Amino acid sequence: MFSPDGSQTAEPNVDNWWATRFRTRTIMGGSFELASYVRSLEENGLPPDQRGGNSVELQTWGKAMGRSSTEGRCLTSGPLAVDLRLAVGLDKVLHHFGRELQQNGPKSSSRGTQAERIGTFISHDWGSRGSLKFMSLLLIFNSRAAAVIAVSISAVVALMEAYAVTPSCMSSTQLIGVGGKVYLVRSSMSSASGLVAYLIILCFWQRILSLCGQSASVFLDKLCIDQENEKQKERAILGLAGFLDISDKLVILWSPSYFERLWCMYELACWLRLSRMKDTIVMPIHLAPVIFVITLSLWGAILCFIYGAESGYLDVFSAAFAAFLTGVVGVILPTHISRHLANSLRSLPQQLESFSIREANCFCCSHDHVHPETKKQLPCDRRLIYKMLLQWQQDFTVSGESVTTLEAIDFRIRQKLKPWILRNIGGAHAPFRLLLATISVPFLCSTMDFLPAMIQLGGVPAFRLGLDAALRSFVLGPCVAKVVMQISVAGFDCKDFVGCDLLLTLLKGTATSLVLTVICAIIYLPRSLLEHVGWQLATAVVLVVSTIAFFRCGCRKEVRGRGSVNPDLY
Repeated sequence: MFSPDGSQTAEPNVDNWWATRFRTRTIMGGSFELASYVRSLEENGLPPDQRGGNSVELQTWGKAMGRSSTEGRCLTSGPLAVDLRLAVGLDKVLHHFGRELQQNGPKSSSRGTQAERIGTFISHDWGSRGSLKFMSLLLIFNSRAAAVIAVSISAVVALMEAYAVTPSCMSSTQLIGVGGKVYLVRSSMSSASGLVAYLIILCFWQRILSLCGQSASVFLDKLCIDQENEKQKERAILGLAGFLDISDKLVILWSPSYFERLWCMYELACWLRLSRMKDTIVMPIHLAPVIFVITLSLWGAILCFIYGAESGYLDVFSAAFAAFLTGVVGVILPTHISRHLANSLRSLPQQLESFSIREANCFCCSHDHVHPETKKQLPCDRRLIYKMLLQWQQDFTVSGESVTTLEAIDFRIRQKLKPWILRNIGGAHAPFRLLLATISVPFLCSTMDFLPAMIQLGGVPAFRLGLDAALRSFVLGPCVAKVVMQISVAGFDCKDFVGCDLLLTLLKGTATSLVLTVICAIIYLPRSLLEHVGWQLATAVVLVVSTIAFFRCGCRKEVRGRGSVNPDLY
């Protein structure tokens, strides 16, 4: 995590690792042949149960690798020194639209402040795009506040305009059918006000909190570790476990290369050692643009329908433009983006299933322990990490267990972390709570226009309007994203040819539109045409049960494992 990633892999069996990866290595200024390496292992007198096995003592490996490269360098897991115990406000991480999350961003001294506890430890790999990590952090930390404030402002604006507390600057009327009767409902500025509030809070909520001294406290290596003072930087990196020990939550910004980074896996092992899974948040960074595209396009389509109406009727231009916005921007564009991100999202289950910390990439090993630019000797980070993991043997295994620490970590991630991650965010779905804080918000804000009509009508018509608004917000909203992503990753896919790529997008977008049209019809028709309220209630029950089953079925399909779990390891 603290250095560029490489493509080299390694095995804890040093004999196999050395024989297959490096026949000759320059150590301490000379040539170190494989035969000399084997002789050094024999001279060090390994215990009989470790010779040639998967649990070769890594201290012996360090001797064979040469003392000069790692002398005096050791990872620690104890309390951090006071001058290293630093945290930074999340507003600084999100400043300038996440410039600090870019790999090629400017290096600087630490901008953190001393803290007894760290609110959130942000774990990520620097090879992924900073813009995607920025959007992911907005979803994690700002989307709930943005949703609550946007819906509240929409409700206040609608009620104030309905009761003439404030003059209506822009409004229209809609014809709403309820039980075979048509009612005239006046639309206010509530939806537009909600959109403005949502965007402001989404982007600047942490900045607003920082003015009150309440911004989230986080650890981001680039800001909390001095990048200019090499001595301080080395001390902080070697004491990385101490930062996790004083952190309340772990946020993993997952990218397809995350589980291939040795330093990232060291951070995860430090956290798993503490057994605090409930305080872990995993966010695939490629999910964020899909969520934002769907949310903003739906908001645009809703506003076009509302404010394109005149005296209760949509003119031809407004109806055509709204249909185009909904179909092309609201369905086709998210489908196209989802298709291109499907491979990365779909690779998560398989990556967890076949995870091995032995295969994680390490910059020093991939460059033969020689810096490609400065040509200086590089100490072996892999040796340091493996050595520390061996010291945590009792945290990952039970007494009498014959597996090594590395095997226990692999097993823990495959059998415990995998189902937990996929249950929250799987290969082709987003968590329901996240969808409520994003895609459902446009529907919630637009239904605030119904509040004056519900108060005026009262009784059964008001109940039916309210039930219709609830179904649109809590069923249709989440289902839009779910259907888009499920259809995008389903079946055959081809991105090699532009014509085939666009054709598949159109076909899958059309299928998505048809499914969503059916869902909309099921929601609207019982409220509009059927006189008995029981039909609407029955339809609502069917829709709610189907939505729950739709989401839970997707989770179970992703979580379904391939083997038994040994409960003794947990």
